[in-house]
Amino acid sequence: MRKSSFKDKENNFEYKIITLNNENNYKINQNKLNKINTDKKIDTKYLLKKGNIILKLTPPYTSRIIEFNENNITTTSNYAIIKVYENYSPEIINFYLNSEYIKKQIYQFADETSVKVINIGNIKDFDIILTNKEYEDIYKKLISTHKEKKEMIEKELNLEKDLLEEIIFGENDNGEN
Repeated sequence: MRKSSFKDKENNFEYKIITLNNENNYKINQNKLNKINTDKKIDTKYLLKKGNIILKLTPPYTSRIIEFNENNITTTSNYAIIKVYENYSPEIINFYLNSEYIKKQIYQFADETSVKVINIGNIKDFDIILTNKEYEDIYKKLISTHKEKKEMIEKELNLEKDLLEEIIFGENDNGEN
């Protein structure tokens, strides 16, 4: 969906748009969604639901799971919307899409174009290794533990940086000395 195709139209329908940017380390911040108004309803195939995945089609080719329920959320044409069937795990698919294994395939497809954009059709050609269903719960727990550990390490590093800045520059986030 191209955001520009809805500019300067009647404002009959309101939607929220998700974008991933480095400002928030490519995470979805539900409180910072952009809003767009349209004169017609957006096709439901472009609307996101909890458990869907969005994949950025330009570098760094990051994917994220929609982890909340909210109506009328979509994304721009810079993203592929991956609707995950009930018998598949969004956590495992998302981990897979962010893995080096898939990144190598993405870069091969992207190297074939001058703009470094992957085509949605290329995603269908990814060589995906299906996980063993009997280990799926273990895989999901491992992924969850890894994600939690990574978030704690990031928080710890940010706290250390803030502390160093306060020690060196004598300031805190409030601008006080």
